[in-house]
Amino acid sequence: MKKLSVSEVFYSIQGEGKTMGKRAVFVRLGGCNLMCGGMGTQFDGELHNDATWRCDTVEVWMKATAKEPQNILDKECVDAVKNGAHIILTGGEPTMQQKGLEAFILYVKENINPNAYFEVETNGTIMPNDFMLEHIDLWNCSPKLLNSGNDTSMTFKPEVVKEFNKRNAIFKFVVSNNVDFEEIIELYLPIVDKDKVWLMPAGENIELLNENKEYVVELVKEHNFNYTTRLHIEIWNQKTGV
Repeated sequence: MKKLSVSEVFYSIQGEGKTMGKRAVFVRLGGCNLMCGGMGTQFDGELHNDATWRCDTVEVWMKATAKEPQNILDKECVDAVKNGAHIILTGGEPTMQQKGLEAFILYVKENINPNAYFEVETNGTIMPNDFMLEHIDLWNCSPKLLNSGNDTSMTFKPEVVKEFNKRNAIFKFVVSNNVDFEEIIELYLPIVDKDKVWLMPAGENIELLNENKEYVVELVKEHNFNYTTRLHIEIWNQKTGV
């Protein structure tokens, strides 16, 4: 059976976006096709390539273990899924492992909960296959802007974004200044539904989050978008696996 490269699995609550606060089992997969914080941040923890924030889980998803579907969830997570907790497939970039995810999703539905609710957290650069489009209940698409330290040629894939826009999806953008907001308006507003847009303040720790949140709230109010905080950072700051 196809294995998944898994970095961590834990039972918590969804911290961002449309389903924030929902009980959730997180399955964090290894590997990503982008490096938020700029290439080099994985080695020194500093910001590169004019990035204003960095991925707060890079040290986690860079390490992973290959696991078969039946060995991914422990008893606590299985019980949570049986009782309606969402399964959040995250990373890294989970769409890099679609064949392994097919096997895992089928295992869960056949052995744990036939009505299990699956969310995928993706950067929106890789087209999902037909199986994933059929079986994923919510796509949390978080396109990366120039503030991530990645070039637009790597991050902006309009055909992928348009496909997600046809689905039950949200588009979650990390914002720290007007330059970020103008990039969203120019690239994404022409191809995504406005009511699916969620703005989130940049900040991988509570101090940085607090610096940006009032500015982002005002943008949301003025332009009729949705706001999301980073609930897990407000509760646990930079601790991972919670």
